[in-house]
This record gives sequence, C-alpha cells and structure tokens, in this order.
Amino acid sequence: MKDNELRKLYTLEAFLDYGDLPNIFREGWSPSYGLHFEEIGISNDEKVHVYISLNGRLKKAKCEFIQDKDLAEKLLKHVEVKLKKLYPSIILNCRTVESRELDYRRKKALDEATKNNLKIQQSLH
Repeated sequence: MKDNELRKLYTLEAFLDYGDLPNIFREGWSPSYGLHFEEIGISNDEKVHVYISLNGRLKKAKCEFIQDKDLAEKLLKHVEVKLKKLYPSIILNCRTVESRELDYRRKKALDEATKNNLKIQQSLH
C-alpha cells in the first residue's frame, strides 16, 4: 500500500490520565504480580496514548483501520458516552493512519479497513 493511499485510512485514538488507565495497561503490570513492579516516576496526571477498538474498548498497541471517515466519526460518537463514564479524563480523536502504524500490516491494511467498515455498519444499525 502506497503512502498516498494512507490518507484514506482512519483510526480512533484516545488520551487519558495515567491514573484512569486499567491496571493491565499500566507500566510494570504482570498477571502474577499485579502492580508490584510499577514505575515510580509516572504521575497519575500524565497523559497516556491508547487506541480504541471497533467494540469501543481501549487497546494498548495495534490500531484499527477504518476506510470511511464519516463511519469512523459515527463510531467515535457512539462509544464516546460509555468511555467518558468509565474514564472521566479521556479525550477521543479520529485521525488518519500514519505509516509507522502499518509496519507489517501494510499489504492487508485496505482489506482490513473494508472489513472493519462492514463491522461498524452492522454494529451501528
């Protein structure tokens, strides 16, 4: 997929206070030890970047590709109410995908975006 075609793909992202993050998203968390190894230098007011999945949940790494901007914005409005209740400090954003987010998924990004469009349409109707 060429870089000029990237402008046609969108993703949902969010910024929220570190203190509002679920435990499993925090630095140093492990299933066995909980938050025992958490970084001391991170304040609860520090902003953290996460992605939003198609079902409206937070994701730590892999972004979702969406082909249609209007559909992406509808999904953003749909999940915003739920996320604002769970995470009061959250700021949501819809933006174009950057080339570093494609890395190994570059070849299948457009197919994935088309499938995601169908999933979003089904979930909103």
